[in-house]
Amino acid sequence: MAFFKQAKNVANLTVKAQGVEELREMLQLLAKKEVLVGFPEDTTARAPDESGIEITNAALGYIHDKGSSDDRIPARPFMQPGMMSVESQAVAQLTKMAKDVLARKGSGAIDQGFERLGLIVQSALRKKINEGIPPPLAESTLRERANRGGKSKGRQGANWELAWRAAGAPAGVELAKPLIDTGQLRNAINYVVRERTKRKK
Repeated sequence: MAFFKQAKNVANLTVKAQGVEELREMLQLLAKKEVLVGFPEDTTARAPDESGIEITNAALGYIHDKGSSDDRIPARPFMQPGMMSVESQAVAQLTKMAKDVLARKGSGAIDQGFERLGLIVQSALRKKINEGIPPPLAESTLRERANRGGKSKGRQGANWELAWRAAGAPAGVELAKPLIDTGQLRNAINYVVRERTKRKK
């Protein structure tokens, strides 16, 4: 993503002033850290569904984001659109972090900056899912949601969407949101701040 590339540029700043060594150390510290947003290992596990199938939130998130290879599950992108929706905020946060370093605010400011950046993107991804991502759910999926655990315990939004369609209205994503059923997937989106590691080519 464009705003993450900004962090690499920070390390290339040249400063001619007193305390250059201190600034260099702080800039190196900034360049050595990264924030990853998605499904960290500690939030990727999820409870098995009623069929007993076990799948991680990370795998499920990828399938929903890209669509399944057999086309049974359509792509409902939320990762990149969510990140790009806060690009300007993320760039502003990275700029603030660089200014904090130049103002000698210390390593604590860097850590807080990465935490804020992680929260910005995490919130954006969850918000994107909350908006409801087309295409609308299939009628079979709606019926499964509506009848889960008995009709009285089913998802009310699915019942409303079925009634809406039965009345001749067009299918939508407002009443029964495609990526929100139990909420496990959305709530598992998190972030981690860690030491930057070398990527395999």
